[in-house]
Order: sequence, then C-alpha cells, then structure tokens
Amino acid sequence: MVDNKSGFFCFEPSSIFIKNSTIINHDGIKEGNILIENGIISDIFKGALRKKVDLEIDAKGKLVLPGAIDIHFHIREPGEPYDETVYTGTLSAAKGGITSLFMMPNTDPPIDNPQMVAFVKSRAIQSSFVRLFPVGCATFRREGKRIAEYGLMKREGIIAVSDDGKSVSSSFVLRKSLEYSKNFGLILIEHPEDSELSGDANEGVLTLKYGLGPYPSVAESVCVARDILLSLYVEGKLHLTHLSSAESLELLKFAKEKIKRTQSKAQITSDVTPHHLLLSDEDFSVKDTNFKVNPPLRSKKDVQALLEGVAEGLVDCIASDHAPHPDFKKLTDFPSSPFGISQADFFVSLCFILVRREIIKIERMVELISFNPAKIFGLNGGEIKEGRWGDVIIFDPDREFTIMEGDIVSRGKNCPYIGWNLKGMVEKTIVAGKLIYDAEIFQERKREVFP
Repeated sequence: MVDNKSGFFCFEPSSIFIKNSTIINHDGIKEGNILIENGIISDIFKGALRKKVDLEIDAKGKLVLPGAIDIHFHIREPGEPYDETVYTGTLSAAKGGITSLFMMPNTDPPIDNPQMVAFVKSRAIQSSFVRLFPVGCATFRREGKRIAEYGLMKREGIIAVSDDGKSVSSSFVLRKSLEYSKNFGLILIEHPEDSELSGDANEGVLTLKYGLGPYPSVAESVCVARDILLSLYVEGKLHLTHLSSAESLELLKFAKEKIKRTQSKAQITSDVTPHHLLLSDEDFSVKDTNFKVNPPLRSKKDVQALLEGVAEGLVDCIASDHAPHPDFKKLTDFPSSPFGISQADFFVSLCFILVRREIIKIERMVELISFNPAKIFGLNGGEIKEGRWGDVIIFDPDREFTIMEGDIVSRGKNCPYIGWNLKGMVEKTIVAGKLIYDAEIFQERKREVFP
C-alpha cells in the first residue's frame, strides 16, 4: 500500500462475512451481519449472504468491535531488532486487538528524513500484519535544534511528527514545529517532560528510601503548560501523549475550554496509557524493572484523576506506549534499566478492565481506542459502518485467561501484568478483510511447539 492514510502492510485486502454479529460502535450497539469486500465494509444487514467470500465467521455470542488504532507504539527496527522487529511487533499488536499502529521515530537511526521513512515503509510492506503508520521526527536526530523535513517525510508517508522519548525542549523550536506541522497538515505528538526535573520514579517515599532519581509530576505538567500556551498562540495541532498527572489534566481542561470559548482554530488532544490507569506508584517495586516507565507510575490521586478524565470525556484516547526491551537490558539495577512496558499482546483486554469495573461503558472504550484516534488523525477506520476499513476484532467478554510470559508474541517480555487473571479476550483480528490472528490457531500451534 502507498497511501499514508491507509497505512502500510504486507498482504492484499480480502473479503469476509461475519454473521450473527453484536456490533459495538462508539455511538451504540446493534445486531447484524457484516460483509467486507476488497478490504472495506460494504454492507451491514440482516439475512442470508448471496455472494461468495474468502471466509465466513460466525460471531454468535461474541462482540464485534472496530480494531484498535494505537497511536503510540515502539518498534526497534532499524537499530535494535533484537528488541522488536516490524514482524514481531505487528503480530503482537494483532494478537492484542490492534489493527493500526503509529510507529514512533526513536529508532537508531531515527526517522528524521524521507529515506528513513521509505525504509520503514518497505519493511512494513514486507512484514507488517497490521496497518503501520510511520511517525517522523519533529527535529533532526531528535536533538530539538532544527526542524526535520516535514514535507518530504509526509510525501513518503508519515502520519504525524514527534520527538517521542524527549520533549522539544526549546520553546522557539517547538513554536516552529507547531507552525510547520500545521502548514503540512500534520499533528505534533509531544512527549511532555522537562528533562532537568525528571528521574527514575515518581517523587516520594520510595525514591527517598531507595535513593532513586525523583521524577515529580511537575516535570510533566510544566511542559504541558508551555506546550498548550504555544499551541493556543499559533493555533497549532498538538497531541499530548501518555499524560500521567492530575495537574496535566487540569491544564488540558483549561485548554479545551479556552478553545471552545474563543473559537480558536487550535486543536489540542491527548492520550493516556493502560498502565497509568491500572497501576500506581504503590504497585512499584525497585526489584522489578518492568515497572520502570516514562512517565513513571504516579500516585493513586493521579490515577483517580486520569480515570475521571477518561470517563468524563476530557481524555481523547488510550494508547499502549508499547515499549519492548529484552531481558538482558531489563534485568539490571533500577537506575540502569531502560524505561518501558510491553503490553501490545493484551491491549484491548487491559482496556476492557475499565468496562468490567464499570468506570466506562464499552461504547466509550471503543471511542477511546478506535473512533477518536481515527477522527483526530483523519483515518477511515474506528467504526463498523459501510465504507469504513474492514478492520474488526471478535471479542469474547466472558472468556478468562491468565497473562503468561510464554503467551507474549512481542520480543519484549517486560510486562508488569504477568500473572494477572483477565476476563475478556480477543479471539480474532481482521485487517482489511483478512483474518490475521485467531486465538484458537495460536493455542494449537503453541501446543505443537510446547506439548
């Protein structure tokens, strides 16, 4: 595929018929049959199918959801393929119910020029199991000094720009990035962190007890404030990723209210991660580096604020920030260990915990992981309606399973949820009308390899 609004993947679109479907969209639930032809949803109806298709699936007793669009995902190719490749990362995503992902540019070398975008695109066309959208660097080499080649990178297929892993530290350069990205119809995905204030873990008793570098929430919120004010000033398009603190949400609320009140052309959106919604610094263990993440796990007060932001509509999206690392990097002392959590394999199931706990309804979950990402970034997905991408997942809300390291497809086993018992499982993942993942086949092959 060659259109950056369709993503890049390694197979031809196909046709599939899903009967007895309970269809979950952001705006409601209905019963019907789904026909996908040439990778696009062509019809939703009741009654018998009178066409020939490549595959027919009976979804009776299951839920059919739009595939998740994960707008923050790390693949370590090029540079560190032993951490994650396009092949392993996208297969992991498909297993977790993700049908589109935004590949962050902090590779080695970084995705800061059209040649690197072309390389990533070629790898995706060779081996991506889901729609892969490259994100280009906001600045050359992510150094925060000089704006990268937005126009040329967009021509090659980037979906957005970001220096993720770092904030654009210079306010002057950030302003230019917001202006340039707006001119090219791109959104700046900003990682809000003041590196002079950040450390290893959330500032508090634990950092004092173990002598870790403190990472207070103000290291994030001071950057959020600056980013918001500059975006409002130039009327830019800003997406604040992996917000983790109550103060950040207060600032986000201020921004959204001001945009509405002044009818500003600025666009300010945000995402949070499953781990910042499900874990707090009270779950943190200095002996387990799988809990080391950037931004760090925050206080229960912050977690509650994030949950309220998700439930009330202040937060726009949930993104995985899937950041895989091999054991030889993670199995070290806490300060030396890299930041990052691997969770793509279980993404939708982890988000479904919020539904099980009655924090949100399943329609709101679909809005957060599918509809809003598509709406914000202008993609033809995120809902099961005629004319939309044929990207859906078949989900069993009652199927229980235990997260085990041996079930993780990603090369990164740095998952803090190992041993968790979850209820709600992705059984099938369909991308562009093609069955990419089937839980039953996966388990059968696992038994063949490990009898």
